[in-house]
Amino acid sequence: MPVDRDDLGQLITKRLPTPAQYATYWGRTTREQYNAAFEAFGVSFLGVFAAYFLSFAIGQFVATILGMVAGFWVLLGPELKAYQRNWELTGGRELVDPWTGKEDSLYDDDDDYDDDNRGLYGAFYFGRISNVCVVEDPTDSPEDEYPLDDFEGYTMETDELELLTGRPYNLRLLVTDDKTSDYGSDGRELQIHARMSEEYLDLDVGMPVCTLLLSASQKFESLAALTDFFISDAGPCWIGDYPYIDRPVLERMFVKNDELWDALRDEGRGDWDDREFIGADNGNGIEEDDSDSEYR
Repeated sequence: MPVDRDDLGQLITKRLPTPAQYATYWGRTTREQYNAAFEAFGVSFLGVFAAYFLSFAIGQFVATILGMVAGFWVLLGPELKAYQRNWELTGGRELVDPWTGKEDSLYDDDDDYDDDNRGLYGAFYFGRISNVCVVEDPTDSPEDEYPLDDFEGYTMETDELELLTGRPYNLRLLVTDDKTSDYGSDGRELQIHARMSEEYLDLDVGMPVCTLLLSASQKFESLAALTDFFISDAGPCWIGDYPYIDRPVLERMFVKNDELWDALRDEGRGDWDDREFIGADNGNGIEEDDSDSEYR
């Protein structure tokens, strides 16, 4: 399902980091939080001292600016990291509207116009889980997969593989879609890996999945980027090593857009056709925030 540029700009934030991005920067386990705090303290402490000694060589004004940046690294670090990751997602390319045609372009010569060289198009991908398991390494073969049921009681804090090798277990998720897209192409199959988390223990085959795809091709013949995978029936649950999507915005879209919600629910199989996931009586199973009636 194509996404227009305005909604795409709301979903992929280029403003201040989202709460999920802040949480990712500071870490999700005690070890990660300790490392992030140590790094922030080290940058601030050493940066202030370096700025002091540099003041004798480059002047007090420039040194003061550098010292302030170092001193406030606790606040600036998450913002710079989020900006870097968001830029890497798009590669600095503009987000474009899939419905804008040649007649709306700025090219004087029709020969210079290329639908597949305008920027990045966005589209929602709806599918369902066809396989979910755990592997030690993303390159492991299917014979080395562990059933998710074997990890009952798992937590990131007590990841045995990480304690032994320094590398945590990985979730392997295979999502399929057997529908034909709006552009006439067959459905596609996506496989992703993400660091294993206790949040993923409720995942099950047949659950409907939504994610946002980016492509330089208007027909999405190839993908430029994948974002977070959203599984409403598992909590909701967000799968991905970095939260590129502004998650509250997407949830509000599902609340306000019945067509979007129905497209997601149509992908469910088995027991997951009609299950709601956040306690609210708004028809979509998503709790609506009455304090904010518009997208951010």
